[in-house]
Amino acid sequence: MSDDDDKTVFGGPLPGAKPTPPAGNDKTVIGGALPPGGQPAPPIGRPATPPPAPGGNTWLGGNVPAPGGNMGRPAAPTDGFFPEIPQETPQQAAPLQTPRISLEEALRAKGLGQGGPSNPLLAAAANLLILFGRLRTGMVEMQAQPLMEHVTRELNSFEQNAVSAGADPHEAQVAKYALCGTADDIVQNLPGADKGVWIQYSMVARFFQRRDSGVGFFQEAEKAMQAPAQRFDLLELMLVCMSLGFEGQYRTAPNGAVELARVRSAIYETLRRVKPRPDDDISVKWAGVPMTGRRKFGGLPLWIYGGIAAALVVGTFATLSTLINRDGNTVATELTEMHPNVTQISLVRNFDINPFVPPAGDESQLERITDALSDQIAEGAVEVGTKGDFIFIRVGNALLFNSGSVDVKPEFQAVAGPILNVLNAERGPVRVVGFTDSIPLSGRGRFRTNQELSVARAEGVAAILRDGLSAPSCDAETVSVVTDNGDSVAVPLNSDAPGCGSAAERLSVEGLGEADPIGDNATAEGRALNRRVEILLAREGTF
Repeated sequence: MSDDDDKTVFGGPLPGAKPTPPAGNDKTVIGGALPPGGQPAPPIGRPATPPPAPGGNTWLGGNVPAPGGNMGRPAAPTDGFFPEIPQETPQQAAPLQTPRISLEEALRAKGLGQGGPSNPLLAAAANLLILFGRLRTGMVEMQAQPLMEHVTRELNSFEQNAVSAGADPHEAQVAKYALCGTADDIVQNLPGADKGVWIQYSMVARFFQRRDSGVGFFQEAEKAMQAPAQRFDLLELMLVCMSLGFEGQYRTAPNGAVELARVRSAIYETLRRVKPRPDDDISVKWAGVPMTGRRKFGGLPLWIYGGIAAALVVGTFATLSTLINRDGNTVATELTEMHPNVTQISLVRNFDINPFVPPAGDESQLERITDALSDQIAEGAVEVGTKGDFIFIRVGNALLFNSGSVDVKPEFQAVAGPILNVLNAERGPVRVVGFTDSIPLSGRGRFRTNQELSVARAEGVAAILRDGLSAPSCDAETVSVVTDNGDSVAVPLNSDAPGCGSAAERLSVEGLGEADPIGDNATAEGRALNRRVEILLAREGTF
């Protein structure tokens, strides 16, 4: 050993001595500190008290370097002659801060609605069980007083809801006891919870004046296991409570976790024997819970699609019908305007025929009709004239119909009587013809065209005339026939001869719309004249 300032002693560790780490320029002793001269070694387990070394040098039992000197390497425990070189441990990462749920948000837990369980006890306790699950994860900000008030309200309503859902009252009472014990067991073992307040006002003590839920829970479960078929709902609720974190007496018992798992497994196997799983699906009720107020596109009922399709069909039909009626009226007007002033067609003979001159004493058919309706003609109610092979009795719409209506006015009855007297006094077929002006209809009402409207108005007038019209006399050739009784009866040789038949067969109805105008459709006065009904009586000699 050289005689320099840095003196080093090699040696193994002595009993009861701890190695001294090197620091700075201090002298380093590898090995344990030797006791001062003349002193016995200290007992095992008690470190020797080294005397101070002058000059700050470290000899046997020298000074321990001050912390924070940042000089040299920290010593590692020796195991034998040479010390082990310590491994640098990486700096541990800071634990991840899991976002916590506010208590107010956690207390908003609601039942599962249509996707909820069929067990009435589980359905009634759904709010509490969801809350217990959130509390057990430690992600809820704890506030003992609001949490206690909320759990108390839920427990107060649980029993009533369970009985209303069909649960047995005794089972509902035991289930309430199990829920109280679960709430106490979970909250009292949460980190940071105000255990003192909750222990003083625990749920089991509040509702049952007991403090034995840690043991009583499993006692009630053992009673229910004796009749699992009758207590199936209660056992299922207790199994859920244990799955959510209830441990009770097994929390602090030796080998408690194993015993608790055994109890849970026994209850589960018992439930499966009573009610086997229908299949291997993880969730029996796998259908999703519908979200209120939200509906994805395409989730509408079929009747809505059917209604939309029907509306489109009706709308398309109405549009096309309107277009067709409008175009049809336009074409009819154009056809009429092609021959605006068509004269009456008559037969032109190449030789002169002396016209028939009635006897001076006889009155013509037109004169008879004109004389019979003279009062109505003077009042302007009717007009009488000839049109081809017919004598017309013209009645204006002002006397017959209101605007847009096909119902005959009561005022027409005063004119219908004299007209019927004329028709009954004459022979021959009768035609009732309706006319309108040239203004086309919209096509959206009861009648789509003027022709339909003219037919309906002619039918209205004909219905009044038909009731009072008599059958004409039959002037066809007859033959005398003797019956079985010896009576002689005249039978017509041709029953189809004109003038024969019933009154209903004598009358016919026709509608011509805006055809054959008698006024100018460009003026209101002319259109009023064109809106009319004409009663046409066949002239003598034409039938």
